[in-house]
Amino acid sequence: MSRTAPQLLEAIVLDAACAVLKSPAYAGQQIDPRAFAQANRATLLELVARASTLRAELAQTYRDELGETHPRVVALLGDSATDSATAAAALRDPRAIRARRGRAKPSSKAGADGEQSAIADERRPATQDPATARRLERYERRLTEIRTARDRARAQRDYARAETDELRRDLERAEEDRDESLAVIDGLRAELAAERDRVAELATDVLAAAAVLKAAILPPLTTLPPVGDIDVDPREREAAVDTPPAEAAPAADPMVAAALTCAEVSPDVLLSVLNALLEPPEPVNRVSVGEPREIALTPLGGGTDIGGSCMLVTAGDVRILIDAGMRVNKRIDQAGPEDIDVALAGPLAAIVITHAHNDHAGYVPALTAIYPTVPVICTPETAAILPTMWSDSVRVFDRSRGNHVGSDEPLAEPPYGDAQVHAAQRRIKEVQCGRVVEIAAGVTVTLFPAGHILGAAGVVVCAGPNRVTVTGDVSDLAQISVPGLVVPDAARGSDLLVIESTYCGQHSSNREAEVEKFVRMVSETVGDPANGGRVLVPAFALGRAQEVALTLRNRLPDVPVLIDGMAKDIARIYEEQTARSARPLKIYGDQVSAVQPGAREQLLRTFRRGVIVTTSGMLTAGPAVTWARSILPDPNAALLLAGYQDEESPGFELLELAKATRRATFVLDREELVVNARVTKFGLSAHADRRGLSSIITEVGATEVMLVHGVASKQRDFADNLTRRGFRVASTDRWQPIS
Repeated sequence: MSRTAPQLLEAIVLDAACAVLKSPAYAGQQIDPRAFAQANRATLLELVARASTLRAELAQTYRDELGETHPRVVALLGDSATDSATAAAALRDPRAIRARRGRAKPSSKAGADGEQSAIADERRPATQDPATARRLERYERRLTEIRTARDRARAQRDYARAETDELRRDLERAEEDRDESLAVIDGLRAELAAERDRVAELATDVLAAAAVLKAAILPPLTTLPPVGDIDVDPREREAAVDTPPAEAAPAADPMVAAALTCAEVSPDVLLSVLNALLEPPEPVNRVSVGEPREIALTPLGGGTDIGGSCMLVTAGDVRILIDAGMRVNKRIDQAGPEDIDVALAGPLAAIVITHAHNDHAGYVPALTAIYPTVPVICTPETAAILPTMWSDSVRVFDRSRGNHVGSDEPLAEPPYGDAQVHAAQRRIKEVQCGRVVEIAAGVTVTLFPAGHILGAAGVVVCAGPNRVTVTGDVSDLAQISVPGLVVPDAARGSDLLVIESTYCGQHSSNREAEVEKFVRMVSETVGDPANGGRVLVPAFALGRAQEVALTLRNRLPDVPVLIDGMAKDIARIYEEQTARSARPLKIYGDQVSAVQPGAREQLLRTFRRGVIVTTSGMLTAGPAVTWARSILPDPNAALLLAGYQDEESPGFELLELAKATRRATFVLDREELVVNARVTKFGLSAHADRRGLSSIITEVGATEVMLVHGVASKQRDFADNLTRRGFRVASTDRWQPIS
C-alpha cells in the first residue's frame, strides 16, 4: 500500500535530517534523526529546495511514489529551484496537504497539461503575493544569521577547549616544578634537622666529650668509632691499641695542658679515665639473658612477586628486618609489605636496608614512626639517597590518594608524611661494607657490595654458629656507575642464601649488545647537528637514569643530553658520594646538563637535537609525560623505553601499539596523541640473569637457597633446575637451619 502525501513528506524530511547529521558539523554528536527532523522541519524543507544535489537524490529515492502524491510534494523534489522553494514554503504547514490522500488523476482530456496547470495553480498565489516573498527573504536572512552565529560559537568553543588544554598542561608543568622545588627544600630541611639533632646529642653525650678530650691529649695515637654509632664487633675493640698511660706525652692542646697543670692532674691519669669511659672493661662472668640464638627467616613481602620486599630474621628474642618496601598498583594505605603485621607483633632490634629503591626501602618511615628508636642500618651512599626517595614518595602519596579507591569510599591515608621522613632520616646509621656490626649479644650483621645501584649491599646475619645471607637486588656484571658483586668470605658456606630472582627466567643477557643497540638507535635518530632529532628515554630515577647518562657521555660525546625530574637530583648525589672514591663518577658537564626548575617549558620549544633522560620509567607520571606529548607526534624523534614495563603502565601499552604496522594513536594522561616517533625498548639491566644467579649461588655454596623477588612461575622453573644440579631449594615460608 502506497504512503499518503503527509507520510511521504515526513519520510523526505527525515532523509534530509539524516543527510545533515552526517555532515562534519555534527560529527561525533549523538542526535536522534527523528527528533531533529521534527524540530527543524521548516529549515530542512528550505534546505531541500536550495540544495539541488540533495533534491535530486531524494527525487531518485522516491521516484516510484511521486506519480501518485500531492503536486506540492512533486514540486518540492522537481528540477525547478523556484517551484521547489514555493512548495517548501507552503509545506511548512502540515495542513497544506493533509486533506488530500493523493493527487487526483488527470482526466484523459487534460492529460499532462492538467498536471502542469495544477502546479501552476499551486504556485500562483505565492509568486503573486509580495508579503510571502518578503517573509521568505526574512527567513533566509534569519537562517543565515543563525548559521553564522552557530559557526562563531563553535569556533569559540574549539578555541576555549584548546586554551583549557594548554592551561591544564601549564598547570601540570607548574606542579612538577613545584614538586621538584619542594623536594629540594624538604631535603635541605631534613639535613638541617639532622645536623641540629646531632649537635643536640653531642651537647649531652659524655662519650663524645670524652672522645674530644682524648683526641686533644693524644691526637696522633687515637682513632675512635663515629659518634653515635651502635656497638661494633668486640674483635675491633680488642684490635685497637692505645699508648700506655705511663708513656703518654703531655697534652697536645694548650688549653687542656693549662687546665691539667692548674688542677695538678697528669695527662696519663686523665687518659686512663677517658679510656675507661670509652671502652669499659667486660663484666666478669657475663651471662647472656634470653632465648637461645636459634636463627630463622620469614619473607614478609616480595617472596613470589616483585615489590614490597621484606625479610624478618629472628635469632631467639632478637628480631631484625631486612628491607621494607612498597608495592605498586595498591592503595597507598595498603602498599607496604604484604605481611608486615607479623613484624609489628613484636620489638625490632634493627632495620637493615639493602638499597634505596622504593620496593625495598619505601616503607621505612612508616616503621620508624612505630619504632622511634630502632636503628636503620645501610651504606653511606644509600643513606645519602634515601631522604630524596622518601620525600618524593610523600609527593606521590598526595597525588595518589584516590587511586584504587571506590567511588563511595573516602580517600586513602598516606602511610607517612614529611615529619615521618625527617624522623626516619635521624634513625639512619651509616655502616661501611665489610664492617661487622653487633645488633645484640651474639648477633651481628655485615654488609657487602651487591652491584645493582650505588650503595646497594647484601647482608650476612650471624647468630652463633649460624649464618643467613640476603643479597637484596644483585648484579654480577660491572656497570659504568657501579662494579659487580664480589662474594665475601663472610657469606661463603652460609646456612641459607636468600637471592633475588627478577630475571631468573632469562638465560642470557648480552649487556654489551644492548648498549651497542641503544647507542646505535640514539645516533641514528639524533644524526648530525643540522638535521638531527630528539630522543626521549624514560628511565627509573635511581640507577637506570644515571647509567644511561654515563653511557651517552662516554659513547656519544657530541650529543646534547638533558636530565630531568628526580633523576637529576640523584645524579648529583652519585657525583657527591663518589667524589673521593677510587671510581669518581662525572655525570654533568660538557654535553650533559640538568633541566633547571622553570626551564622545561622553553626547552620543549627550543631543544631540537639531543636526548632527554627523565622520570618516570613507565610513563606513569612526571616530566616524562610532558616530554612524550612533544616527542610522540614528531616523525624525526624516538622514544626508547629502558627496561621493565608493568602490564598496567602506559609504557607497556605504548610498546604494544608500536608493534602495529599502521600509524597508531595513543592516549597519554587523558590526551590522544598520534604516534609518529619511533618507539622501542632496550635493556640495561641491573639484575643478574639466570647465568649470573647460578654463578653466585655456586660461589656462596650455602646449605639451602631461597628464591625471592621474582615471578612465581619462573622461580619454579629455576628451582627445578637448581634441584637437578644438586642444590637444596627452600620454599618462601618460614625457614630454620636443618637439624
